[in-house]
Amino acid sequence: MKILLSASTLLILLCSSPLLHAQSTLASQLEQCRTEQNALKRLVCYDEINTRTAGSPAPQAAERARAVTNPPEDNFGKEHRQVAADPVDQLYATVSDISFSPRKELIITLDNGQIWRQNGSGQFPLQTGERIYIKRGLLGAFYLGKDGSNRTLKVVRSN
Repeated sequence: MKILLSASTLLILLCSSPLLHAQSTLASQLEQCRTEQNALKRLVCYDEINTRTAGSPAPQAAERARAVTNPPEDNFGKEHRQVAADPVDQLYATVSDISFSPRKELIITLDNGQIWRQNGSGQFPLQTGERIYIKRGLLGAFYLGKDGSNRTLKVVRSN
């Protein structure tokens, strides 16, 4: 009887050892996902763990993450550097800072973090806090303007 009890205890310990190891690695993977600051990357991390444990593939989690982390507005003005699937034709933003280059050209910082520099000559009355638009022109040109005004200024994105 004593031998049967110790043999069954040993068998249970041997069988549960891989389960404990799997649970500890799962716990460490979940902890790693939990510490991720970016919400989208955290969700993708959890999806990958779910895919590995459940066996059913998540529908292109990595592709969804790339599509959401780079919205089209972030690439506005940088299209010549990469190919965009759905380009934006016009962008509205608020001017957060205005400075001048050594050549007295405007350098405009927008509230979304984009920096645009005047490209060419001309003057354009602009103040911080104003709502402006930047629209796409021909041959890769971009023009800054304000609603209610027919004047525009040719600009190029700096960052």
